[in-house]
Amino acid sequence: MKPVTTQNTWSCESHPAGRGGALIKAVKILAAAFVLMSAFLWKIPAAAKSYSYWTVREIFKAYTVAGTWNMEKLTSEHFYVKFRPEDRDGAALALETAEYFYRPVTEDFGYVPRVRVPIILYSSKAELNRSFGWEAKESAIGVYYAGAIRVLSPHSWIYEDGPGSVKETFVSSGPMAHEFTHLMVDYLTGGNYPRWFTEGMAQYEEYKLTGFEFSEPEGASNNGFYSMKDIAENFDDLPSQSLAYREAFAAVRYIAGVYGEDTLYDLIKSLGDGMEFEDAMQKHLKLDYDGLEKCRREWALSNY
Repeated sequence: MKPVTTQNTWSCESHPAGRGGALIKAVKILAAAFVLMSAFLWKIPAAAKSYSYWTVREIFKAYTVAGTWNMEKLTSEHFYVKFRPEDRDGAALALETAEYFYRPVTEDFGYVPRVRVPIILYSSKAELNRSFGWEAKESAIGVYYAGAIRVLSPHSWIYEDGPGSVKETFVSSGPMAHEFTHLMVDYLTGGNYPRWFTEGMAQYEEYKLTGFEFSEPEGASNNGFYSMKDIAENFDDLPSQSLAYREAFAAVRYIAGVYGEDTLYDLIKSLGDGMEFEDAMQKHLKLDYDGLEKCRREWALSNY
């Protein structure tokens, strides 16, 4: 986002295929069918497109959860977590932290998920990366995708002594507020959002709740910056991902600082209604990407 020390313990030979294997196979077939269908979603009206996206996402969520049939489970009021037996303490902490952020995040967005949100806990970065087919160099500690939150076990990246220190670090620097915000944006917009915007929103929400923000990339002041056009068109392919994230955060922070937080949620509502992001900007900000670029730079110089 280290080899997976628990993989042999949880090999297929250790558990009968039975219901779990059949469920995975059935959901996988359905997921493949809906992936093919999704290729045609752009041709249909916004309401039907949103419904189709919801269906595809829920199929993928079911597939993801079905793949954890041989893991243990803890449940709280609004979440459940799947985990390996040796990660029980980490699973309990992830569940507690998710509940801690649930109320402030849902109140900010004015939306409550209709069902418990699944959290999947991974024992190592290698295991988390393998779940997405990522290269070993990736180092994420949390990922939101298709209705499920995937989290790296706190004990695999937090090295403080004592449970109190581990908890404090996981709450203040962990991924739960960030990834839960991604879920909120996804469900409220029906998947109709640019990558930079959901990353900016997730950083903004966790900054509000914990004070956490990514440190400035080394040499950023000498290497310039990415424009709004850069992050809007090529967010995932920009050479410095840390700088791209900082620019996305800066753009969202500008909108909240100048237009008010309600405007952020107005943008999200318009996206949920099927509006393109640039049209939503024109409606609520009276700006295009060039205007947003100019105004946020001027605002940043005056405020930071």
